[in-house]
Amino acid sequence: MTDINPSLEEELATKIVRACAAYDRGKPIMSDELFDDLVNKLHSVNPNNKIFGKPFGGEHLLSLDNTRFTEWYRGKRKNTELVIEPKIDGVALGISYQNGKLFRAYTRSGRDVTRYAKKVADIPLEVPRSGRFIVRGELYAYNESTPNSQRVAAAQLRKVRPDCHLLSFIAFEIINSQNDHLDNLKTLIDYRFSVIPFKIAHTADEVIKYHNDWLDGWFMNYLPTDGIVAKVNSRKIQKELGQSNRCPLWALALKR
Repeated sequence: MTDINPSLEEELATKIVRACAAYDRGKPIMSDELFDDLVNKLHSVNPNNKIFGKPFGGEHLLSLDNTRFTEWYRGKRKNTELVIEPKIDGVALGISYQNGKLFRAYTRSGRDVTRYAKKVADIPLEVPRSGRFIVRGELYAYNESTPNSQRVAAAQLRKVRPDCHLLSFIAFEIINSQNDHLDNLKTLIDYRFSVIPFKIAHTADEVIKYHNDWLDGWFMNYLPTDGIVAKVNSRKIQKELGQSNRCPLWALALKR
């Protein structure tokens, strides 16, 4: 077992925290690739660093792995059903409901943005659900392209009087659900959320084609995106694949 290097761990964690703060302000100080590299390095130094823990106010919003697709796909069962979605360039939000009422909204860092979420037109204030129900999605500026979409959304979340009519929320996950991914998307539609559009793939070649379509500007180009996401549909297989403390092993982001 490799000994933990405290000074390196602190240096990496400090850079990540600083990058997250800048990202939340809508003024990123590094590329997604560099940020992912820092996270990967910190995880290799100490996978139990507190950065990977739960944020205040809700369930941890996991990041997506971005290893090479061929490595990720290797070992998957033949004809495993994959859901292919656009990767929206915005601010990740968790929307928590308690007994049907919107209770709390929070960012990946755990910042409470409930008062802003209640002003976004396509975030329902109520859902027909008892107990705790948490939806994950992306807040973005629908009239902006990448990367301005994320910057505008982050900027509005800092304003005393935000212009929330500039923003949209697109839902793509029910956190801690035990149902298949497609069933969850149907539930979100039934609950009046704007839901991520998707395609279905059963082979690596199909996923690669969708990624090439995105690279060429053809894949769902009416949305601000910085890649596509491949997700295993079956909840049973998702459980078998599991997750690390920073990303699910059943989903992968494909970027440039």
